[in-house]
Amino acid sequence: MSTSASRFKVIEPFPVAGVDPKHTEDHQYWRGLQFPITIKEFGAVTNVAFQPTKPNFFAVSASTRVILYNPENNESVKTFSRFHDVAYGATFRRDGRLLVAGNADAKVRLFDVDGRVPLRIFKGHTRPVRVTKFCNNMKEIFSAGDDNSVRVWDIPTEKVLHKFDHHQDYVRCGCVSRNADNIILTGSYDHTVRMFDTRSDECTMIVNHGCPVESVLMYPSGSILLSAGGNRIKVWDVLQGGRLLATVSHHHKTITCLRFNHDCTRILSGSLDRHVKIYDVATYNVVHNIDYSAPILSLDVAHEDKTLVVGMADSMLSIRHRKQAVIKEQKEDEVLLSRRKRRQRSHFMGGQTFVPNQGDVIIHHKHKEQLEKYDVYFRKFEHGKALDAALIPQVHMNTPEITVAVFEELIRRDTIHAALAGKGEKKLSVLLKFLIRNITNISFAPVLMDVAEMVVDIYSQAIEDVPVSVINLFQRLRDIIRREGKLQIEMHKLLGCMDTIVSSNSQNIKQSDVDEATINASNTDPVSLKKS
Repeated sequence: MSTSASRFKVIEPFPVAGVDPKHTEDHQYWRGLQFPITIKEFGAVTNVAFQPTKPNFFAVSASTRVILYNPENNESVKTFSRFHDVAYGATFRRDGRLLVAGNADAKVRLFDVDGRVPLRIFKGHTRPVRVTKFCNNMKEIFSAGDDNSVRVWDIPTEKVLHKFDHHQDYVRCGCVSRNADNIILTGSYDHTVRMFDTRSDECTMIVNHGCPVESVLMYPSGSILLSAGGNRIKVWDVLQGGRLLATVSHHHKTITCLRFNHDCTRILSGSLDRHVKIYDVATYNVVHNIDYSAPILSLDVAHEDKTLVVGMADSMLSIRHRKQAVIKEQKEDEVLLSRRKRRQRSHFMGGQTFVPNQGDVIIHHKHKEQLEKYDVYFRKFEHGKALDAALIPQVHMNTPEITVAVFEELIRRDTIHAALAGKGEKKLSVLLKFLIRNITNISFAPVLMDVAEMVVDIYSQAIEDVPVSVINLFQRLRDIIRREGKLQIEMHKLLGCMDTIVSSNSQNIKQSDVDEATINASNTDPVSLKKS
C-alpha cells in the first residue's frame, strides 16, 4: 500500500453558506480592540460618557460618585463625591467644560470639570433622578427620573423652565435632538417613548415600544429614532408620526444601552446577556459581537472608535483600546533592530532562498504533521474524546463549522451513538447548548437535526436520572425544533402559493405569445394579402 493512500485525513471545516463573518471588514475593524483592561468600581456602573473635546476624559457613574478617567493611561483623574446617595447619568456639555449628574436624593448637580464643588444644585424632583442631559443651547439642562416627570432647567437661575408630566411610570432614559434646540426625547417604564417640544410645552409624538424602555437614541438628522427595551430594538420614523420601520431582536435578555459609533454608521447595544452587538445602520444586521463577563449596564465609544468603555453590574469597568498604537510601536521596534539581531536572523534564514541546479539530487525533509486534538483522537479511534475536544468553548463558540464537521465524520464512521452516549451532566449540557445555538442555522440544520434526534433517543430512557438543568435544556431544544418545524410548514405553503402564481403567469405569457404569433402570421399570409 502506498504511503499517500494510508495517510490520515484531517477534519475539514463544514461548508457554510454565505460570507464567513470572521473575514468581513467589520470583524477585522472591531477585532482591532485590544484585550480589555478592567477596573473595580465602588458599585454597579450605571453610566459611561466621553468628553466631546480634548483631552476626551470619560465620566463613570458608580455608587455615590462620578469618576473621570484619562483614556491615555486608564488612570483616575478626578472624583466628584459630593453626592448624598447613588449618582446617575453623568454627561458632559458640548464644549466639555461642564458636567451634570443626577442623584438618588432627587437633586441634580452641575460641576465644573476643573473643580470639585457643585456649581449649581437643582431641586424640584421628588424621587431619584436617572437622566440628565445638556440642551443644545448649552444654557439649559433637562432631567427625568422616578417621579415620572421631565424638567428643563435654566442653568444661571436654577429655575424650572418647562415641566412635562405625561409619563405614567419611571423615566429611565432620554436624549436631545442634535439638529433642533427644542426637541427632547424620553423613554419610560410605561412602555412609551415621548417627544416633547419646549416651545409649546406639549407632547408632540408618542410611540409604544411594548415593554419598559431602557434606552433611546436619535439619528443626527432627527428623522429616525431608536428605542430599546426587553430584548428588542425598534426603529421609528419621526417624519411620519412614529411609524415603525423595523424591529431588531438579537439579544437574549434586556437591552440596557444604545450608542452610535463616531460617524453614526454603526449602532452598539449592550445587554444583560453580557454581549455588545454592533449593527449596520443600513440593514440593522449584526456585523460583530463582543462578549463580556457580566451583565452590561452602560457603554460609550470615544472619538474615531479609539476606545470602547463598558460598565457592568458586578462593579467592573472594561476598557478596550484600538491596537493602532501597538502596531506602530512594533513597526518602530522592527526598524530599530540591532545589527546583531539582523545577523542572527540572516543566519537562521540562510538557505531558504537557495535554488538547486538541474542535476542536483533533492531530498525533501518531512515535517511532522501538527494535528488538532480532535484529529489526534480520531486517529486513535477514540470517538467520544474527539467529540469532547470539538465541544470545548474555544472550538464550538468560535468555529461551529468544525464541530459540525466532527459530527458528520462520526455519522460517516457509524460511531455517533457511541460518541454521544455516556455523557455526564456538564458535557451533556455543553452538547445541548451547542444544538440550541446552531440547529436553526440553514447550513448546519441537516446534520444537527439528526444529531438532536439521536441525543433524544439515547437519553429519553434514563430521563428520570437526568438533572433538572439538563431537562430544561431538552425542553428549550424541543421548543426550538417545534418553532422551526412550523416555520418550514409555513414556508412550504408560501412556496406552493408562489409556484401556482408563477405557473399561471407563465401560461398567460405563453398564450399571449401564441396569439401574437397567430396575428403576425395572418398579416403576412399571401392568400389574405391577395384577398385584400
